[in-house]
Amino acid sequence: MSRIPSAKREELSPEHQKIWDHIHAVRSGGGGPYSMLMHVPALAGYVAATEDYFRLDSALSDADREIVILAAARDLGAHYPWTRHEARARQVGVRLEVIETLRAKGSLAGFTPREKLLAEIPLSLLHKHGLSDELFARAELELSRRQLIEVIALVGHYSTIGFVANTFQIPAPAGSQTF
Repeated sequence: MSRIPSAKREELSPEHQKIWDHIHAVRSGGGGPYSMLMHVPALAGYVAATEDYFRLDSALSDADREIVILAAARDLGAHYPWTRHEARARQVGVRLEVIETLRAKGSLAGFTPREKLLAEIPLSLLHKHGLSDELFARAELELSRRQLIEVIALVGHYSTIGFVANTFQIPAPAGSQTF
């Protein structure tokens, strides 16, 4: 159970109900972090718009995006986003070894160079608040400039989602495997 009750559609203004409806239409019912973010509907709308960008307009492949999200969610200890994105990662073809290694916070030695890079960037950002010269150089060789910027922004976005999930103690969906 979350620390505060979920926002309720009927308590929102008609303008804010439109935000609610959009979020609920495209996000598995709009639960999880959005059940808290909807207490500030305009903010929830902007957060959702950022996710819409990554889902609809990103230069990152679906698999690349899910590796970044899983690495960030796991490092943050954010169970709800981990479970949602583990399922998506499987759907878009992220290798099981990558998922299980990230879950266990294991060695990235078995990853392809690209998988390793996509997992290392979030870890570096979350621990060192930036990228070393060596990691940045590898990123510039492997990713387009747009993709690199998107990876950085995606880590920031999922940090927000993870912090909301953790702070309000949003439980992972029943029956899901976390870490």
